[in-house]
Amino acid sequence: MTDTDATEAGPDDVEFSLNWQDEDGALKGALQARNVSEHRVRLSGKPHLIPLDADGNPLEAESIMTLELRLPGYAELGPGESATSQVGWAGWDGPAAGGIVRIEWSGGQADVPAAGPRQPSETGPATNLWSSWFDTDA
Repeated sequence: MTDTDATEAGPDDVEFSLNWQDEDGALKGALQARNVSEHRVRLSGKPHLIPLDADGNPLEAESIMTLELRLPGYAELGPGESATSQVGWAGWDGPAAGGIVRIEWSGGQADVPAAGPRQPSETGPATNLWSSWFDTDA
């Protein structure tokens, strides 16, 4: 491995923050990943979001993954750099969300406290979560 090679980010390499805003009853927001390691890391693919209930159990909210092609299919971050994925949650008609969202990515998972509303006020018919590719922050 050379100095410019990046390894897939693991749970100890990145720190996430999630900010939701209400938009006509749905939630839209930004998931930011910051490289807190001392080496270059890669975030491959799109993050998968799983809202948790007040007891820390996953809610049965579906996350959809669209299959548009993006080359390269990853973002690389140097130490201290960050990347953001735009995220959303269309609606929810189930048990109350607890304000923590589990983020899963190729290198691991992390439970992240979300700033803003805990769940959408819209109840459906669509109740899907979605996420976009990570884009490096300027």
